[in-house]
Amino acid sequence: MHASSLENMHRCYERYVRSGALHDQESVTVLDVGGADINGGYRQVFKDARYRYLTADLADGDGVDIVLEDPYRLPVEDGSVDIVVSGQMLEHCEFFWLAFAEMIRVLKPDGYLFMIAPSAGPIHRYPVDCYRFYPDAYGALAKYANCQLIEVWRDERGPWQDLVGVFSRQSVPVPAAGSIVRVEHAPIDPATLPSGTAEEEATRGGVHYLDALASLHKALEPDLYLEIGVRHGRSLALARGAAVAVDPAPDIKVGPLSPTTRLLAMTSDDFFMDVAAEELTQPPGLVFIDGMHLFEYVLRDFMHVERLADPGTLVVIDDIYPSHPSQAERDRRTRVWTGDVWKLQQCLAKMRPDLFLLPLDTAPTGLLLIAGLDPKNRVLWNHYNPTVRKYSMDQAPPPEILERRGAIEADHPLVAELLAILKQNYRTGTPRSQVLAGLREKLPSGQGEK
Repeated sequence: MHASSLENMHRCYERYVRSGALHDQESVTVLDVGGADINGGYRQVFKDARYRYLTADLADGDGVDIVLEDPYRLPVEDGSVDIVVSGQMLEHCEFFWLAFAEMIRVLKPDGYLFMIAPSAGPIHRYPVDCYRFYPDAYGALAKYANCQLIEVWRDERGPWQDLVGVFSRQSVPVPAAGSIVRVEHAPIDPATLPSGTAEEEATRGGVHYLDALASLHKALEPDLYLEIGVRHGRSLALARGAAVAVDPAPDIKVGPLSPTTRLLAMTSDDFFMDVAAEELTQPPGLVFIDGMHLFEYVLRDFMHVERLADPGTLVVIDDIYPSHPSQAERDRRTRVWTGDVWKLQQCLAKMRPDLFLLPLDTAPTGLLLIAGLDPKNRVLWNHYNPTVRKYSMDQAPPPEILERRGAIEADHPLVAELLAILKQNYRTGTPRSQVLAGLREKLPSGQGEK
C-alpha cells in the first residue's frame, strides 16, 4: 500500500462517508476487493467499530476474510454492501470490466464504490500487470455497468499517479469544494499532556521564531501571505497585508485578525486540491508552514506551495530542530514536539540541490528558509511515494540536527542579503537561475550534512 493511495482513500471517506448518511448508520458493511494486507491496507480508514470490514482476495493471506474461487464472482448477495473499496487491483485483472460489474452488483442503491488504480508506474506483475487507467476509462466502466461516475481525479504523485473514482448506482451530488472539514489528527493542547523529563522538554535557540517571522514580514512586505497551520493565530497576526490562512481547527486567541486576512477551516490537502486556485489570486511572497508535524504532511505542503510560487517566494518551515530525540517521535508524548519535520531539510538537500536552504537558530525549535522555488520541477512529485516510504519511518534525529550544525542567527547578514534578493525578484520576476547566484558559497560550514 503506497502512501498516496491511502491518502486518497481517506479523502473518499471524508467526502462521501463521514459527511453523509452512512456516517449515522449503526452498522455499515465494507467490502474490500483485492485487499490482502500487503504493506498495509484500507481497513485503517474504516476503523470505527460500526464498520463491518470484509476483504476478498484470490488467495488466503493477512486480513483476507473471503477467498474467491472465481475472480469474477463475489459470493455476496445483490445490493447488500454499503461500501465497496478496491485499490491497486484493477491493473492485475485481465478482464477488469467483469470484476467492476460484479462490484456494482453487490452494492446497495445508495452505497459507494471507491476505486483506485494506477495511471502510470513500472510493471509489477501480481501475477500479471495488464493496464493503466485514465479518467475516460472510469467513465466507460460506468456506462458498461449502468452506474454513475460521481467524481474522478488523477493524482499526479508518482510513480503510480493514482486514478481515483467514486461510483454509485444512483446519482449523488459531488460535495461542494471546501465544504468538508476533516481533522485526521486532532490538535492536542500541550498543557493536557504529562510532562517529560527536563531534558525531554528542553528548548534552545536565539531570538523567538515569532520575532524572526515579524522581521521577514517587514523586510519582504509580501503582497500576499500564506500560512498553513494557524492554531492560536499568533503568527497570523503578524501579517500586514492580504493573507490566506488554513487550519482544520483554528483556535484564535489573539485580537481581531486583519480584515484583509481570510481564514479557511480546512486541511491543507483539501485547500490545495479544492480552493487554492481561487483563493490565491497571485503567487504568495511569504509562506509559513506550521501544520501537522509529520514528514509527509510538511512535504506535501511544500510541494503544493512550490507550484504556486514565483522567483521571489520565500517558504518558512517551523519546528526543524528538536532539542531531544523524544521531541522528534512521530507519536507525540512530550509537551515540546517537533515530530519528524527535521527530515525535510535532509530530503530537500538530497533530492533538490537546486533549492537554497537556510536554517535559523531560533527559539524554541528553529526555522528553515527555502528559496529558489521552481514551479515546474517534478522531482518531488514523481518520487513522492518512495520518498515517503523512506523518510516516514521512526528515526532518531542525528547529532547535526540536535546540535543545530550549520544554523545561523536570524539577524545574520546572509539573511538580510537573501531577503533583499527575493524582494527584488518578487517585484521584477527575474528568472529563477539568477535569483540566488553567489549566495551558496557564503553558507556556513555544516550546511547540507546528511
